[in-house]
Amino acid sequence: MRQPAGRSARRSGGERKPREERWAELIEVATQVFYEKGYDGASLQDIADRLGMLKGSLYYYIQSKEDLLFDVISAVHKTGLEVIRGKADVPGGPLDKLESVILGHVEHTCRNLVPTAVFLHELSALPVERRQEILGTEHAYQGVFRDLVEQGQAAGEVRADLDPRLATLSILGSTNWVYRWFRPGGTFTPEQIGSEMAEMAIRGIATDAALKARNA
Repeated sequence: MRQPAGRSARRSGGERKPREERWAELIEVATQVFYEKGYDGASLQDIADRLGMLKGSLYYYIQSKEDLLFDVISAVHKTGLEVIRGKADVPGGPLDKLESVILGHVEHTCRNLVPTAVFLHELSALPVERRQEILGTEHAYQGVFRDLVEQGQAAGEVRADLDPRLATLSILGSTNWVYRWFRPGGTFTPEQIGSEMAEMAIRGIATDAALKARNA
């Protein structure tokens, strides 16, 4: 099993690996502490106390608080990317796939409010090169949306006058903001929010012919 990036530089191949269950618990607890206190306000002692372990024991897993934030952010990004890539792998044309991806993104966000908040709030706390290591030079997450917009343009389903990158940023800008106002058990379900936001996004970028075909 590949080690999280924050650990790989510290532990040599000849040393025993940390228990993966304990590592998963550390990531979960660190995510919650970063959410509650913010990266700057949180300390490794806070995290160790929450885990019921000595602060020094954390260095078995990480080298620094920055390493831990890196692994937390990496885990959030990886999980989200897996979700939307899976949602893009559905039958239909580019707009059908994009609708599925938007639905998946919104529903995943609503069901993972704490990790999403930490990702969006604390990503900038990492050095630029470490952010790029997580996101990829081509911003893999954005790339799933952008590729579908470009495919839609090639298929005549998305307006040719739109810039795919700007269209993608517009969609993500509106859907990402859901984490600020969604409340579990509130008026709207994740499915309803995802469905309506997908419909609004598609209507904003689709050609007239594509919209007519979808409504036929």
